[in-house]
Amino acid sequence: MPLPVNEILKTMKLTVMEASLSRNMDIFGCCLLLDSEVEVFDREEGTSSLIFYPAGTVLLDPASEEMYGEGAKRNTLIHEALHWEKDKTYFEILKVKNALVAEKLYPIMCRHTETFYEPPEGKKTKENEVRWLEWQAHRLAPRILMPVKMFRKKALDLLEVYREPQNDIYPSCDRLIEDLSDFFIVSRSSVKYRLTEVGLIDEICKLEDYDAVFADIHESKEFVALTPVEAYQLLESSSLLQDWVQGGRFVFADGYFVLADAKYIVAKTDGLHLTAKAKKSLQQCVINIREKNYIVYQNFNKDLTGCAFLCRTVGIDQRILIFHPDYQTNFKYEEDDAYVAALDAILEYDEDEEIELLKMLADPRTTLCQCLWFLMEKRKWKYPDKFSEETGLHKNYHGKIKNDKYNNMGKDVLMAICVALRLKLRLIEKIFDKSSQKLNEYQEPDRTYIHILENFPCISLDDFNGFLRVKNLKELGTTIKE
Repeated sequence: MPLPVNEILKTMKLTVMEASLSRNMDIFGCCLLLDSEVEVFDREEGTSSLIFYPAGTVLLDPASEEMYGEGAKRNTLIHEALHWEKDKTYFEILKVKNALVAEKLYPIMCRHTETFYEPPEGKKTKENEVRWLEWQAHRLAPRILMPVKMFRKKALDLLEVYREPQNDIYPSCDRLIEDLSDFFIVSRSSVKYRLTEVGLIDEICKLEDYDAVFADIHESKEFVALTPVEAYQLLESSSLLQDWVQGGRFVFADGYFVLADAKYIVAKTDGLHLTAKAKKSLQQCVINIREKNYIVYQNFNKDLTGCAFLCRTVGIDQRILIFHPDYQTNFKYEEDDAYVAALDAILEYDEDEEIELLKMLADPRTTLCQCLWFLMEKRKWKYPDKFSEETGLHKNYHGKIKNDKYNNMGKDVLMAICVALRLKLRLIEKIFDKSSQKLNEYQEPDRTYIHILENFPCISLDDFNGFLRVKNLKELGTTIKE
């Protein structure tokens, strides 16, 4: 029988409540082992606040439950019950020890990013001790939901049923995982890992679809670099990935979504690049995108629940690029404001130029053309051919701007110039305010322009146009040049 999770929590006198616990749905839930305040995120307002909960409260994020399903919810509830059973005394002792130093003891958060994280051994800090408690709960919860003897028995019984001649059932790993998932009310991913632990691999590896179904466990390539277009398509395919990139303030550089921190990103005239430190430690600073070969099977899409994914063809190989929070290391998120400031600092590679431009934009006596010519001179676009090469626009526009004769230019022309100049979104918005054109974030193509510039600052015009092709929108520069 499936474990009666709700009855167990009632017996333990635990109260289950709902609360949004993170911007990017990294946090599934938490258990209040002591009376505590918890930071709760308001998705409508985009703000966080501290809310008091009494000990014995289990908080679940409803958005995570909706995305990952009933199996993930049950896993989280048992995970938190384990903390209550095993770790409450530890926190009560810490509370007494910390009374004199008035240090707050925050509850342990059940995070996707710690699903496969293993803390360092021998490190005696309180933070590392708590991480080991979390490591234990992550490892134990699925084993409790699928006890070894009963799990093996059910799996072998199902295989026997599949093989009976009178049953019109074709034996397959996919069918076995689906039936075990339904029976124990757990995720398909948990069933896969449990099957590898209970001594059944020799039995199931003989099934025809074993390699295809277990490819994500046995054959995945980690930290795969993306083309800009692939990065944009992945971002478009998943609101969850968008929450990660925007909530954690990642930016795209050299094929990766990288934490917005000067330790990891450097701005050059041709865009953003990884620092040497970032290249040596990708797992600390970039979002992990996995790549694996794939063959479609009946429940293939179910195994991608909660993922952002994209197909990639390499020769005759069919490969799939996948983002899932479980694949990520535990990033040290700071407040959003800190990342905004860090990104601004990274992009401020010519502060004097920006200050002068802002003065010109604010001066009603200065025209749009004069502001653009100031930037074009800085980029050494002094001649029509260079201007046309950079922007994809006809070279005649160069003379019009230089001679202050084109202040009524259209939106497509102005955006092509701004993107080619590799300006930040907030500067582009100020330039548009100076013009007769306005950006409308709720209408196309402006909505896509803004979305690209927010997530891919300083992107090249060629890559920008690649994104527009994906969206079937008119490219900048090239059509006007023709």
